[in-house]
Amino acid sequence: MAISAEDTEIREEDAEILMLQTFSEKFAKKLIQAEIIPESDADIYVFGCYQFGMMLLNIVTTIGLGILFRLFLPCVLLNLSFIPIRISAGGHHADSPVKCYVLSTLLIAALLAILKWVSVSLLAAWILILAASAVLLWLAPIETENNPLDETEVRVYRRRTRIVLGIELLAALLATLLHRNFLVTIIGFGLLTASFMLVVGACANLKQHWKRCV
Repeated sequence: MAISAEDTEIREEDAEILMLQTFSEKFAKKLIQAEIIPESDADIYVFGCYQFGMMLLNIVTTIGLGILFRLFLPCVLLNLSFIPIRISAGGHHADSPVKCYVLSTLLIAALLAILKWVSVSLLAAWILILAASAVLLWLAPIETENNPLDETEVRVYRRRTRIVLGIELLAALLATLLHRNFLVTIIGFGLLTASFMLVVGACANLKQHWKRCV
């Protein structure tokens, strides 16, 4: 579950901490020496390699947390309920890959801790789902300063958000009918997290708007 930093430039201090920048540069240099890519494209491949490394790090960390909490399958399902709608709906983006990684890790750990040690009733889970759905329908999609959306993109992403949300609502309904209340809770947490990121993103955009107006 990544709090996306996909549109963020690589910060030197982040790269040094994760030792990914050096590896990415060496990898790009090898490709240039092998005449696989032109030297003019080196920066693109360095950035791509760095982002791929961050993605792998997030996946490994997520799997590790699932095993640590002994909730591997719920951890996977939680990400499945969050990531697809997050991609379509947008919302807050961390301003560096390291912040993205740290916040994602803490968020997953907190949600897994709640799933493991807090009993959530079916009614409470559905309240979360309906409240989050209302926010998603109202706000999505939310753009960012580095990734503005034009009118066509807004329509496309809004439609995708509603499709994904509809699928998740049907899954929650089916889980309820099959008395899989734990699955309903997982879907509720995934949608709640996505809606929270929308609200934070909307507030950040509003703050930027006021700064420009003042």
